[in-house]
Amino acid sequence: MNAGSYRKRIKIQKLSVSEDANGFETEEWTDFYGNYAYVNQLSGTEFWQAAEVKAQNTVKFTLRWHKKLDQINTKQFRIKMGERIFNITNVDNVMLKNETVKLSAVEVI
Repeated sequence: MNAGSYRKRIKIQKLSVSEDANGFETEEWTDFYGNYAYVNQLSGTEFWQAAEVKAQNTVKFTLRWHKKLDQINTKQFRIKMGERIFNITNVDNVMLKNETVKLSAVEVI
């Protein structure tokens, strides 16, 4: 994939849990990693598989590999693109070559 395909600016955010002055846990999303990504809606077979589990707003984000991306999991991380929020459902370091990472995510409505 050529460099011009990575056009959308995204931020990967990490969930931080802390305790406030009253002893209550508070959750806060902080920016973890930002870069440009190739963004693609699902099509064909992928779309219909997502539709079966009511995940029609699934989007694939392709990024150039960076060592920070190895820390990403589906529980503590999400993607922010502009004002849109996506929960990560799958992380794929393509063929474990450390060249590209594909993130599948579902938009939060």
